Amino acid sequence: MFASSTQESISSPFISEKTEANQQLIIKYVLHEAGVYDLLRQMPDLITQEIVNLKASAMPLTEAELAQLRLNLKGRLQTSEMKQSIVSYLQSRMSESELLAVKRMLQAPNVMQFKQLQEDADNEVAHGHMRSYKVQLQENAPNKSRVALVERLDTSLGQTRLETGIKVELRKNLLANVSWMKSSQVLPENVLEKELAEYRERVGGHINENARVFYLYLFKKTPSKDIRGLISRYSNPEFETFMENCEGAILNSFKKARRDAYSETTLAGN
Repeated sequence: MFASSTQESISSPFISEKTEANQQLIIKYVLHEAGVYDLLRQMPDLITQEIVNLKASAMPLTEAELAQLRLNLKGRLQTSEMKQSIVSYLQSRMSESELLAVKRMLQAPNVMQFKQLQEDADNEVAHGHMRSYKVQLQENAPNKSRVALVERLDTSLGQTRLETGIKVELRKNLLANVSWMKSSQVLPENVLEKELAEYRERVGGHINENARVFYLYLFKKTPSKDIRGLISRYSNPEFETFMENCEGAILNSFKKARRDAYSETTLAGN
C-alpha cells in the first residue's frame, strides 16, 4: 500500500500524453486487482491504532502531543497522495509491455476466480467461520503438504510482505516523530531498523499466520493442483517486479514523510 516525487512525476518528453494516460489506467487497474489499494485503504485505521498503542504505553506524552502525532502522520500519509505517488513510481520503472503482462495475468480465469473467492469470504459470517476454523487447526494440525502449498502461494502473492512493510514503516515514522518532538533528534534509518527488528519479526509472523489460516480455510474444498496452478500463475517476473516496485514506492513514501516532519519543524523554528 514514495521516491522523490518531483523527479518521478516528470514525464519523458518522448512519451505522448495518450500513452502516458493509458499507462496510468493500466497501473491503477493492476494496483486494484493485486490488492495494493486495499492495503493503502487501511492506512487511517493503522495510524489510529498506532496512536492508541502509544497512548497505552509508558511513554510520557500529553494529549496535545498525541493529537499532534496523529495530525502529522495522517497529513503526510494520505491515501490519495500515496496512490498517486505509487502510480508515478511504477510509471517511471515499468514499461507498458511489462504492465500489460501483469494485467493479463490478473485477468486469467483462475486468478479472477481466486479473487472472487476472497471477496465472498469478506463478511462477518465468513470471519466467524474462520475464527472457529482457526481453533480447529490448533486442535487438529492441518496436512503439512497443504500448509506448505498455501505458504508458497502467500509468498508468490507478496501481499503479506507488503502489509508487514507498511506496519513497520508506520512504526518507524511514529518513533521518528516522537524522538524529534521530544529531543529534536533525527533517528537514522539503521537505528530505526535495529530498534524495530524484533517488531518486524513479530508482526510479520502474526500476518503470515493469519494469511495461512485464511488460505487454508479458503481452499478447504480446492484440489491441490488448482492451488499449484495459481502459484505458477503468480510466479512470473513481471508480477514479481511489480510487487517489488510497490514495496519500494511505499518505503520511499514513508521516508519522505519523515524528512518532511524534520524539515517543516526546523523551518517553523527559524
